[in-house]
Amino acid sequence: MAYSLPYEVYVLLEEAFNRDRAKAEVFAHAVEEVLQAIEQQAEERITAKKEATKAEVYNELRNELATKEFVRAEVNELRAEFRSEISELRAEIRSEISELRTEMNELRTEISELRSELKQNALLLKVLIGIAVFGLTLFNPAFVKLLELLMK
Repeated sequence: MAYSLPYEVYVLLEEAFNRDRAKAEVFAHAVEEVLQAIEQQAEERITAKKEATKAEVYNELRNELATKEFVRAEVNELRAEFRSEISELRAEIRSEISELRTEMNELRTEISELRSELKQNALLLKVLIGIAVFGLTLFNPAFVKLLELLMK
């Protein structure tokens, strides 16, 4: 970018060089060249610093942010943990189901035994009722008279 000095600076330079316009222009041109060189160096430094900062930020971000491989490794690790926990839960559930089945079989056996006992008790009750009816009938005076009449 070309840099030119303001008109007021040219006027001041002419006065400084005792109205010698050629010397003032040469000096002004030299100042302009120096300013351009300084500006160019500043731009180069800024560009270099910008590139260095950009690279530094990129490396920092690259180190700090999760990479695909890191994320994939973490996801795979979580999947393995979930699978392990699911397997453990399945084993626990199977164990609980097995225990419940055992308890159900025990209850079925107990129910079967109770039914058998009930049948035996019912049969015994029928026999006892039969004996009671037989005894009451046998010792009933009216029945005894009926038997006497039948036996004669």
